[in-house]
Amino acid sequence: MTPSFVHPLSHQSLVQQEGGWRCPATGDFFPSIRGVPAFVSETLRSKMESERTGMINRLKVFLRSFPRFYVFLIYAVSPVCLTGLSAKKFVRRFIPEATILNIGSGIHRLAPNVLNVDIYWYPGVDIIADAHALPLPTDSIDGVVCEFLLEHVPDPQRVVGEILRILKPGGCAYLAAPFVYPFHASPNDFQRWSREGMKKMCKGGTVEEIAPRSGPTSALVAQLGTWAAIIFSFGNEHLYGILTIVFTTLFSPLKWLDLIFGKFPTAFHGAASFYAVVRKPA
Repeated sequence: MTPSFVHPLSHQSLVQQEGGWRCPATGDFFPSIRGVPAFVSETLRSKMESERTGMINRLKVFLRSFPRFYVFLIYAVSPVCLTGLSAKKFVRRFIPEATILNIGSGIHRLAPNVLNVDIYWYPGVDIIADAHALPLPTDSIDGVVCEFLLEHVPDPQRVVGEILRILKPGGCAYLAAPFVYPFHASPNDFQRWSREGMKKMCKGGTVEEIAPRSGPTSALVAQLGTWAAIIFSFGNEHLYGILTIVFTTLFSPLKWLDLIFGKFPTAFHGAASFYAVVRKPA
């Protein structure tokens, strides 16, 4: 499944050439990286790579070389118990022939018919692109997943606008973002949203469903791990990074209480994160 590509800024058609894609109108050339179409400028790539510093980010990059083990760690020792509609269940709502993107996918493959889009090259990434400027035609995609990316981009409203632009009229997007959650650079961290904040961010579409993706206990566990790491690292940034992993792992079994508390009607007041299903107006 290979979509047609357009210039990420002007949205003019591209033609495939040896080694990449060229825009006849502007002359801009977008090379392939390890066989993957790449639509991120060298300047932006260098900036993003320079931000991927620090022990935690380096550890994440290393662990993503082992996708199954990395996913296991997320479920086993992360502070978050995921509840509500998952991205995988959302994808199952579409027919097999649908064109679906997972924007900010990293190494996660939701389904064989889902194209992975990320600003970095990882095993399994199908398109390298900046979520602020997607190289896809307007009204061309049936569904989009954007799970826990929006807090890491400088202009999340622009990213949501791009998602709505590429969706076909009547197409649907699944967005997930944090609310009560500590700072977590990957490679950076900028934003948080309440339930009403998520609705406002999706104002260009129709929000059909919104609920906690991880509940108040997950928020508490994440904050406890961060608090303990701050106290016992005595201001040492390197030690803080190590202790964050240690204390979060120790407190993580508490997160399973969200299987109960995360379903309470009042859970939205202190939820760790929300998901929203947004439809582009037909």
